[in-house]
Amino acid sequence: MIGLDTNVLVRYLTRDDEAQWKQAVKIINNAESCFISDIVLCEMVWVLRGRSYKYLQPKILSVIELLLQSSKLEFTNRTVIYQALRLNKLGQADFADYLIGAINYNHECTITVTFDQKLKGEKWYRVLD
Repeated sequence: MIGLDTNVLVRYLTRDDEAQWKQAVKIINNAESCFISDIVLCEMVWVLRGRSYKYLQPKILSVIELLLQSSKLEFTNRTVIYQALRLNKLGQADFADYLIGAINYNHECTITVTFDQKLKGEKWYRVLD
């Protein structure tokens, strides 16, 4: 198994640099499996939303779902990521915020405290004033 950094994953997904895309495809295709960490997922969302790519949230969530369906790719915990996706589709906060809550919940935290007002009323969160 090899680990993928965000820049390799983004090149693979966007094909915005042909030479780097070819390298990314070769590495991913030749690997037995590839690991995508939670941090890489969060960075990928941030990069794809940024001014270079301007992906909208539904497209980004669709990309994550497609990645999760690949048998070639490994994640820290697919179930937790699916939980974060589901919450993100219904809520107003960022994917990373929902992933944090899902990770914490799955580590037996009863709540996650935050100052992020977008999470007010969300399950697993208590928003501080």
